[in-house]
Amino acid sequence: MNDQIRFHEITGLKDGLLLPWLDLYETAFPPNEKVLVSHFLSLLRTKEAGQGKDEQMLAAVDSSRSLLGLACCQRMPQTGLAVLWYLAVHPGARNHGLGGQFYDHIVSLVDKPPCRALLLEVEIPELGKTAEQIGLAKRRINFYRRHGAYLLQGVDYLQIIGWHQPPTPMYIMVHPFQPLDVTACFELAKAYAGDALTQSGRLALV
Repeated sequence: MNDQIRFHEITGLKDGLLLPWLDLYETAFPPNEKVLVSHFLSLLRTKEAGQGKDEQMLAAVDSSRSLLGLACCQRMPQTGLAVLWYLAVHPGARNHGLGGQFYDHIVSLVDKPPCRALLLEVEIPELGKTAEQIGLAKRRINFYRRHGAYLLQGVDYLQIIGWHQPPTPMYIMVHPFQPLDVTACFELAKAYAGDALTQSGRLALV
């Protein structure tokens, strides 16, 4: 299947992949982690006006342009970071290596100066309510580790997605694009998160 995969950026409201993209978004993530759909519609209106180039809505498609996966990422040159907001694979396309291929594609898009690292927010396994949730959270962390990201330990972080949901404790992971020590990674994450990120212990990258 992988040799048929193509990656496509959705840049307008009339893109035929927009509705399947939004459907997968709505079903792939828990409510407390989802920004309002209006965010994406507003982004596309901005893109249609020739702006908003740093944030991308990406689709993975097969040879017939059926949606296989989605991602949303953003370069933040002013902080020296890129952020991966969302990455999901359609249930029917899982376990074929698409997630890793998609992630590597995202890294290739955002690994450009002045961005020094990619930041990710991941669920804390210990906060899972079921064995399945705990197992999924652990697998996600290990997935990103295999592709070059590190868990930033010694910090507390609250994910704030908007007025419609309360803040959610999350882990921060950092994928360096250049040699970075743990202090530099913390400073980059702090520049992004502000008061939502605090040091709570000895910093470490694991």
